[in-house]
Amino acid sequence: MSSASPLRLPTDVLPSGRADVRTMAVRPVQFVGFWTAVVAPLAYLAVLTSPLDGRSRLLLLTGVFFANVLGLIVGRGYRADS
Repeated sequence: MSSASPLRLPTDVLPSGRADVRTMAVRPVQFVGFWTAVVAPLAYLAVLTSPLDGRSRLLLLTGVFFANVLGLIVGRGYRADS
C-alpha cells in the first residue's frame, strides 16, 4: 500500500519551471493542430459532394486546404515524445 496521499495541494499541480509553463501552453495548441490535420481531409469529400455553386465550393475547398496545412504545421510535434 502506498503512503502517498490521494489529495493534492494546489501547489503540486502548478508547473515548477518555465519549460513546464511552455509545455502547458503549447500542448493544447498542438493537440488541436494534430486533430485538425487528421479530420480536415474528411471535409474534402463532404465539400465536393455538396450542392454548392462553383465559387462557394472553391472558397470552401481553399479554406479546408489551408486549415489542413495549418494543422499539419502546428500539430507536427504532438505526442512525439511518447
